[in-house]
Amino acid sequence: MKKLLLIVTVVFFALVYASCKYDFIVPEEVIDPNDPDVEQVSFSEDIIPIFTGNNCTACHGTGGQIPNLTPENAFSALNTSRYINTSTPEESLIYTRPHPDGTGSHPTYSEADAALILVWLKQGAENN
Repeated sequence: MKKLLLIVTVVFFALVYASCKYDFIVPEEVIDPNDPDVEQVSFSEDIIPIFTGNNCTACHGTGGQIPNLTPENAFSALNTSRYINTSTPEESLIYTRPHPDGTGSHPTYSEADAALILVWLKQGAENN
Protein backbone atom coordinates (compact mmCIF):
# COMPACT_ATOMS: atom_id res chain seq x y z
CA MET A 1 0.00 0.00 0.00
CA LYS A 2 2.86 2.39 0.82
CA LYS A 3 4.44 1.61 -2.54
CA LEU A 4 1.23 2.45 -4.36
CA LEU A 5 0.87 5.70 -2.43
CA LEU A 6 4.48 6.59 -3.26
CA ILE A 7 3.94 5.88 -6.96
CA VAL A 8 0.73 7.91 -7.05
CA THR A 9 2.46 10.79 -5.25
CA VAL A 10 5.43 10.76 -7.64
CA VAL A 11 3.14 10.64 -10.69
CA PHE A 12 1.01 13.44 -9.26
CA PHE A 13 4.00 15.73 -8.70
CA ALA A 14 5.43 14.84 -12.10
CA LEU A 15 2.17 15.86 -13.74
CA VAL A 16 1.98 19.07 -11.71
CA TYR A 17 5.57 19.93 -12.63
CA ALA A 18 5.00 19.19 -16.32
CA SER A 19 1.82 21.23 -16.43
CA CYS A 20 3.54 24.24 -14.86
CA LYS A 21 6.38 24.32 -17.33
CA TYR A 22 6.08 27.45 -19.42
CA ASP A 23 8.44 29.24 -21.73
CA PHE A 24 8.59 32.75 -20.27
CA ILE A 25 10.91 34.03 -22.95
CA VAL A 26 8.80 35.37 -25.75
CA PRO A 27 10.75 35.26 -28.99
CA GLU A 28 11.31 38.59 -30.70
CA GLU A 29 9.45 39.17 -33.90
CA VAL A 30 12.05 39.65 -36.61
CA ILE A 31 10.87 41.56 -39.65
CA ASP A 32 11.99 40.52 -43.11
CA PRO A 33 14.26 43.25 -44.50
CA ASN A 34 13.43 42.11 -48.04
CA ASP A 35 9.66 42.42 -47.60
CA PRO A 36 8.50 45.24 -49.90
CA ASP A 37 5.38 45.74 -47.78
CA VAL A 38 7.22 46.41 -44.52
CA GLU A 39 6.11 49.60 -42.78
CA GLN A 40 8.22 52.75 -42.90
CA VAL A 41 10.89 52.68 -40.19
CA SER A 42 11.30 55.90 -38.24
CA PHE A 43 14.75 56.96 -37.09
CA SER A 44 13.43 58.74 -34.01
CA GLU A 45 10.80 56.16 -33.04
CA ASP A 46 12.46 52.89 -34.09
CA ILE A 47 16.23 53.33 -34.42
CA ILE A 48 17.07 55.72 -31.56
CA PRO A 49 15.41 53.37 -29.01
CA ILE A 50 17.76 50.61 -30.18
CA PHE A 51 20.76 52.77 -29.31
CA THR A 52 19.39 53.89 -25.96
CA GLY A 53 17.80 50.56 -25.04
CA ASN A 54 20.95 48.56 -25.72
CA ASN A 55 22.99 51.06 -23.72
CA CYS A 56 25.04 52.02 -26.79
CA THR A 57 25.13 55.58 -25.52
CA ALA A 58 27.14 54.53 -22.47
CA CYS A 59 30.22 54.40 -24.69
CA HIS A 60 28.95 56.27 -27.74
CA GLY A 61 27.73 59.36 -25.92
CA THR A 62 28.87 62.96 -25.83
CA GLY A 63 32.62 62.98 -25.28
CA GLY A 64 32.85 59.20 -25.75
CA GLN A 65 33.67 56.95 -28.66
CA ILE A 66 32.52 57.90 -32.13
CA PRO A 67 29.84 57.91 -33.40
CA ASN A 68 27.88 59.86 -30.82
CA LEU A 69 24.60 57.91 -30.62
CA THR A 70 22.75 60.19 -28.24
CA PRO A 71 19.28 61.03 -29.58
CA GLU A 72 20.15 64.64 -30.40
CA ASN A 73 23.39 63.79 -32.24
CA ALA A 74 23.01 60.29 -33.67
CA PHE A 75 21.76 61.08 -37.16
CA SER A 76 24.37 63.73 -37.94
CA ALA A 77 27.14 61.59 -36.41
CA LEU A 78 26.15 58.59 -38.51
CA ASN A 79 26.00 60.63 -41.71
CA THR A 80 29.50 62.08 -41.40
CA SER A 81 31.31 58.80 -41.99
CA ARG A 82 30.94 55.29 -43.41
CA TYR A 83 28.28 54.28 -40.91
CA ILE A 84 25.43 54.69 -43.40
CA ASN A 85 25.68 53.30 -46.92
CA THR A 86 22.32 53.43 -48.68
CA SER A 87 23.67 52.05 -51.96
CA THR A 88 24.73 48.81 -50.23
CA PRO A 89 22.94 48.86 -46.86
CA GLU A 90 24.32 45.48 -45.82
CA GLU A 91 27.81 47.05 -45.75
CA SER A 92 26.86 49.98 -43.51
CA LEU A 93 28.97 50.00 -40.36
CA ILE A 94 25.96 50.81 -38.21
CA TYR A 95 24.56 47.46 -39.36
CA THR A 96 27.67 45.27 -39.62
CA ARG A 97 29.74 46.33 -36.63
CA PRO A 98 27.30 45.45 -33.86
CA HIS A 99 25.51 42.76 -35.91
CA PRO A 100 24.52 39.60 -33.99
CA ASP A 101 26.64 37.47 -36.32
CA GLY A 102 29.70 39.65 -35.74
CA THR A 103 32.77 38.64 -33.84
CA GLY A 104 34.92 40.49 -31.37
CA SER A 105 34.24 42.20 -28.10
CA HIS A 106 31.82 44.82 -29.42
CA PRO A 107 28.29 44.47 -28.00
CA THR A 108 25.76 43.29 -30.56
CA TYR A 109 22.18 43.96 -31.55
CA SER A 110 19.46 41.38 -31.34
CA GLU A 111 18.36 39.80 -34.62
CA ALA A 112 15.18 41.90 -34.52
CA ASP A 113 17.12 45.15 -33.98
CA ALA A 114 19.57 44.31 -36.77
CA ALA A 115 16.69 43.60 -39.16
CA LEU A 116 15.01 46.88 -38.24
CA ILE A 117 18.23 48.83 -38.85
CA LEU A 118 18.68 47.11 -42.21
CA VAL A 119 15.13 48.00 -43.23
CA TRP A 120 15.76 51.62 -42.23
CA LEU A 121 18.94 51.65 -44.33
CA LYS A 122 17.16 50.08 -47.31
CA GLN A 123 14.42 52.70 -47.02
CA GLY A 124 16.99 55.44 -47.47
CA ALA A 125 18.13 56.05 -43.88
CA GLU A 126 16.02 59.14 -43.44
CA ASN A 127 15.99 61.36 -40.37
CA ASN A 128 12.30 60.87 -39.69
